[in-house]
Amino acid sequence: MALAPASDALGELTAARRRRRLGDLDWFEAFYNAYLAGVGVVVATAVVSTVLPEGEVTADTARRVATEGPALAGLVLAVVVAVGARSGGRGGPVALEPAVVHHVLLAPVDRAAALRGPAVRSLRFTAFAAAGVGAVAGLAAAGRLPGSPVAHVAAGVGASVLTALLAVGTALVFSGRRWPMWAADALAAALVGLSLLDVSEGTAVAPGTWLGALALTPLEFRPLAVAGVALALAVPLAGLAGVGGTSLEAATRRAGLVGQLRFAVTMQDLRTALLLRRQLAQERPRSRPWVRLPASSATRLPVFRRDWHGLLRFPAVRIARMAGLGVVAGLALHGAWSGTTPLVVVAALALFVAALDAIEPLSQEADRPGAWAALPVPDGRLLLRHLVAPGLVMAAVGLVALAGVELAAPSVLALQLAVVEVPLAAAAAVVAAAASVVMGPPDIVLRVSFPEAAATSSVLRAAWPPGLVALALAPVLAARAAERPVPAWAAAANVAVPVAAVVAGVTVWLGSRRAPAL
Repeated sequence: MALAPASDALGELTAARRRRRLGDLDWFEAFYNAYLAGVGVVVATAVVSTVLPEGEVTADTARRVATEGPALAGLVLAVVVAVGARSGGRGGPVALEPAVVHHVLLAPVDRAAALRGPAVRSLRFTAFAAAGVGAVAGLAAAGRLPGSPVAHVAAGVGASVLTALLAVGTALVFSGRRWPMWAADALAAALVGLSLLDVSEGTAVAPGTWLGALALTPLEFRPLAVAGVALALAVPLAGLAGVGGTSLEAATRRAGLVGQLRFAVTMQDLRTALLLRRQLAQERPRSRPWVRLPASSATRLPVFRRDWHGLLRFPAVRIARMAGLGVVAGLALHGAWSGTTPLVVVAALALFVAALDAIEPLSQEADRPGAWAALPVPDGRLLLRHLVAPGLVMAAVGLVALAGVELAAPSVLALQLAVVEVPLAAAAAVVAAAASVVMGPPDIVLRVSFPEAAATSSVLRAAWPPGLVALALAPVLAARAAERPVPAWAAAANVAVPVAAVVAGVTVWLGSRRAPAL
């Protein structure tokens, strides 16, 4: 039972913990970090405004954006809300400290009062992060579309913040009422399916389209935007009202995993972070493979066969995620071809994340360095053998990206460029992902001995693998800049040759690596 004076005790405990944390806080360091963050935001905004193409589009293009844009933007927003629904089905989005779970939630206090504060902080932080993304998107739209820049930025911030509130609010509703995971999957499929219907048929029945209409209000006001605003505000309120029903078991599991995940991210231990994220998402391999390999090839190509044993047990969620990342990469490359060059970075990140899933067999080998070092094969040669099967998987992801491009704008040129780009991007993504996993956590000795170089080293370690994938996409930009009489595919091939040499050099470096230390 919840005792009446317990709420006062809970407030006093929260205030005491806040005073202790503020007492241990170095205010000069906090202001310095805030200053650096502000400088970073200003620099990023200046870079975005400089790199993105300027000049308004034609009137016909503006009308097309106003007509078709809400559904396309709504599809992206629907995916975000679908992720929130799935997070709520697993007990999210609130991640408490273990001490709060063990002492506060098990105490005779109102659980809703104990959880409402963390839930509000989760909503507030997500809305703040979304506001930054929306501001950059509005700034990008202001350079191409008619209308006031202030209006575009305000519309981008409003749509992003409301989408974040709707996603977190949906998660709170699912976790607070303990709705099962199949209900979250059904809602996610319905949201994305309705958005796809709006894109293909020109309707406006999806909630994502309503928020997409809000994002394009500077071009044309639609009453549906009001419905999107009302929905995005009502769902978080419903989630906060029922937050007290959150499962204690789910809160305990998330508290332990999130704490470990934060430590792994701080140490830049990518492999551990991936494993913890899969545990947090309750993503388990299938008990039976999708296809059973014939027993006649058991003694031939054992590493290749072993890799496919693992790949064929990927759960459907992981396969769908890799296919979705392929579509994102294809659409981003299409946008880069149309003139928005920075979208190449988006395509590179999508392919790199997909490759991190594709190299799971190699990652499992790296998790057992003792067994790896005991095999009668040189370490580097074994590592290179593990790249063949993931390379084929990433080639399939590249074909999915090509399908996305063909759906957006069918052309023979895309097929010609795919002959050059798909093998190169697949190889670069697999090599980059393998390098990220094999490198392991950063060297502690370097951080202690040369602390001045620790920040630069950390940035380079995190940036160069995705940068290698971005370099592999350079042939697309070369083909875009090609001038007659040089064909676009020939310009892409000319750039692909030196890029392939760089990828081959990194592959040779991987072949010289030894098994990770215990």
